[in-house]
Amino acid sequence: MIDMRPSRPDEAEEQKRLWKQAFGDDPRYIDWFYQCCWHPENMLLLLEDGNLASMLALLPHGLTLPNGAEATAYYVYALATDAAVRSKGYGRQLLHYVDDHLKALGADCVTVVPAEPSLFKFFGTVCFAPGFSTRKVELLRDESKEPQPGDQVFPATPEEYNAIRNRLLTGTPAVTYDTELVRYQEGMCRLSGGGLYRVLAGGVEGCAAVEYADEESVLFKELLLPRQNIPQALAVFAQILPGRRCHVRTPACWEGLPGSYLQPFGMLKWYNPDKAALWQEGTKGYMGLGFD
Repeated sequence: MIDMRPSRPDEAEEQKRLWKQAFGDDPRYIDWFYQCCWHPENMLLLLEDGNLASMLALLPHGLTLPNGAEATAYYVYALATDAAVRSKGYGRQLLHYVDDHLKALGADCVTVVPAEPSLFKFFGTVCFAPGFSTRKVELLRDESKEPQPGDQVFPATPEEYNAIRNRLLTGTPAVTYDTELVRYQEGMCRLSGGGLYRVLAGGVEGCAAVEYADEESVLFKELLLPRQNIPQALAVFAQILPGRRCHVRTPACWEGLPGSYLQPFGMLKWYNPDKAALWQEGTKGYMGLGFD
């Protein structure tokens, strides 16, 4: 017998075991999610004969439309199915249940970041469409310039980071996050050796969420600064976050550094047709963090 429903408060440990089995994540990351932003009512479960078979989290966020209007959205996160019951279509069933659940809540849309390129096709089978891209550039650290006088980097609180982020993304079709989700990102960054930062480069204020992808690779999950100021910011970061190479992500619609390229990032499904019409086909929205 198949049953789908929101989680109950006493079911977290069983979910953590499935998360670990499905993704192999460090238990510290898993525990941080449950400490920071787990809400039982936003964790949807599929049970087979009373046993947890598949699950996903719904993370509420905002979405700024191209005309400046706002939409309410939820982000599908940590979709996991027990290895013993895969190939039964449980993940797809749970995603259909998401539609009914979110329509009942009055959400305008739902978003997702496929964990690998092949999953874009999978999510397309349940009516998600490409909606978000990122501009990416990969640099060797020996290409960095020398820091300039006055250029500085400071740790930022989630509140400080979000204020800078929202200001810089004004006018950009983009996902907006509440403080809770930015705090979740802060913990993920710190566990890898990075953090959230306020940046001053060339007299311009920006922000960056930085993780170590491995011992030699620094990932700027987002670096929000004008193009001409990015090399100066990277020069300062090279002093505090050493590594042989860095990967930098910025909004797709912003002018990128030489050698940058566009990369599909997230997908979108609309429930509100009026707001869907405002988004328009081909809009390259920006998610930024993505918690990938």
